[in-house]
Amino acid sequence: MDTIKILSWNVEHFKTDKVQEVADIIKSYQPDVFGIYEVEANRIYNFMLQHFPEYALFLTEGQQKQEILVACRNTFQCIKFQQKKEFKSGNPALRPGAFLTFKHPQRGIYNFLFLHTDSGSTAVDFGNRTEMFEHAYNLKRKLDYDNNSEVNFVMLGDLNTMGLKYPRPFKSDKILETENEMVYLDFWAERKAGSKKHQKLKPNVRRLSKPVGTYYSKTYGISDLDHIVASKHLKFVPQDNYSENNQQEIKLDGWRKFLNNPNDLDKFVEEISDHCLLFCELIVE
Repeated sequence: MDTIKILSWNVEHFKTDKVQEVADIIKSYQPDVFGIYEVEANRIYNFMLQHFPEYALFLTEGQQKQEILVACRNTFQCIKFQQKKEFKSGNPALRPGAFLTFKHPQRGIYNFLFLHTDSGSTAVDFGNRTEMFEHAYNLKRKLDYDNNSEVNFVMLGDLNTMGLKYPRPFKSDKILETENEMVYLDFWAERKAGSKKHQKLKPNVRRLSKPVGTYYSKTYGISDLDHIVASKHLKFVPQDNYSENNQQEIKLDGWRKFLNNPNDLDKFVEEISDHCLLFCELIVE
């Protein structure tokens, strides 16, 4: 069975001091495609190139402090890499979307959108994330429209679905009262949009299953911020998870392996990342 191994990881404030540790963890999964978020040093590109010479590497750039690094195995044919600036929502400090199109050696074309959305908790930040999700679903609609069929589409990254609840009750707009932004993600994954021809299509995507909780801090506890969303027709290999009885489509690694060891958990979060690594295997048919 042919698969595309996919890895997505927000490596908190990724600088050169932990390149070796991060590279070793990534290599253990032998991913075909991966995205790293919160890259904060230009030299990271050269360090990663040394560790992953068998990959084509791409790095976003701009006024934002944190970048997205994308890698695709050289055995795949990279057709296009784009910075989608509409995902900055007019804010120069926000990250663009990183859009990669590649051809599997035997099995067709795949479109990957790597996102690191606005991480704030105010109404403006919530609105920015909402706009970013709308851009993502509209991109899927347009790809389907231009190809006259359902395309192979994967959206992945730190989507910062922390929810938002206003402290004052007279704010009545329902979407602004939503405590769980994943409800929004799932609802609009099946909705048509505006008047343009391609927007009349449903995105036809879904969130992949995984254990709840991809972010940890002593202050806020566990939150579910990172996700992988894919075209509904795509299938994935079931994965085992730490401290879970049932298999899921996504495996979570990183601090999740230390759930029963608080000292090691805190050490990993402090030295490597407070976000989980997400791994899945897309079945190529």
